[in-house]
Amino acid sequence: MADFWQHGTITTLQKLSDYPVEELEKKLRAISKRRKIVLLLPALFSEFETPAMPRIIEELKKVDYLYRIVLSLDRATQEEFKKAKQWMSQLSTDVRIVWHDGPAMQSFYDELRLSKFKLDHPGKGQSVWMTMGYILSDKDVYAIALHDCDIVNYRRELLARLIFPVVHPATDFEFSKGYYARVTDRLYGRVTRLFYTPLIRTLRRIIGSNAFLSYLDNFRYALSGEFALIAHLARGIRISPTWGLEVSLLSEIYQRASINRICQVEIMETYEHKHQVLEKGRPNDGLIRMATDIAKALFRFLSQDGIVMSEAFFRTILTAYMQEARLAIEKYHGLSLINGLVYDRHGEIEAVEAFVESLRSAQSEFTEDPVDIPMLAAWVRVNAAIPDFTERMSESIDRQNSP
Repeated sequence: MADFWQHGTITTLQKLSDYPVEELEKKLRAISKRRKIVLLLPALFSEFETPAMPRIIEELKKVDYLYRIVLSLDRATQEEFKKAKQWMSQLSTDVRIVWHDGPAMQSFYDELRLSKFKLDHPGKGQSVWMTMGYILSDKDVYAIALHDCDIVNYRRELLARLIFPVVHPATDFEFSKGYYARVTDRLYGRVTRLFYTPLIRTLRRIIGSNAFLSYLDNFRYALSGEFALIAHLARGIRISPTWGLEVSLLSEIYQRASINRICQVEIMETYEHKHQVLEKGRPNDGLIRMATDIAKALFRFLSQDGIVMSEAFFRTILTAYMQEARLAIEKYHGLSLINGLVYDRHGEIEAVEAFVESLRSAQSEFTEDPVDIPMLAAWVRVNAAIPDFTERMSESIDRQNSP
């Protein structure tokens, strides 16, 4: 049974009833006549070869309130681009594909590099950023929603609930963040449970009263890949091209939107997707690299907020984080016991030990050069530097998507 918890700074929109998705969609259809909504789907071509993407396409066939669906396609050959185009053609909604590996898009990346924009970290963050630029070239777009493409148990209700608070004229939200439970016969979400939340709470203990950290601690699943925001807000934000994408996004939203216009919404009761590996001794892979990038992004934003981080500060973080993580393990052990879930306590402790190494790596890279931690420019800056860039990129993408 869901709660109606509203004790934090962020408005929380829980799922309290089995309100039919058809009723939400009926309202969204009416709203979409005045407010155009775009869905951004970041996907590797390999995700079309899993059960997840075909299921997502089947569900999206029933969605008729979107202005456009934009597939951000990565790691695809020309033949694979054509296959993806064929699969996406099943949808009745207007679909555009941004093929990042194609020669046309690569020429636009090269142009940005020549203009001194740093694009040195290919991956989801950079591809999402470039696709945002294409979407924002259409001045009629009111809101953008994004969700991942590896969701095995996807239902279209996820999208309706995610976008609804941002576009409904009776609300005043500019940004919504999706949350859910990551659980099957055991708990998942180790980076959120055992790294992000204990680290945020560690920092709150060390630094003391801090509105930014309180804000970050308020999100029930801060590292979820699902969010929606109004286009006007999207034009002015910077994001990280690394695994620090979600933290950087939340940090930029904090800087540019009123707290009262930010919400988190329960989009699914349980969420199942592919699981990243966690292997000690492999700092550049899987969850270890993810945690390192998250910590670096977080340290950068704290330093921007005027927090001084000395060597003693970082030493304190290590020991205080370990204590906070141990407390988290006790809580999750109890939660698992009362629900009859499998719980590998030894594996959880090993994960924390691996995350300590992530903190050490993040500290080393941050102190070496905090300014060098990558952030992609806001699109308002790109448009100022190259006024016709998004217009030319949009024309190129549209040509490539023509029959």
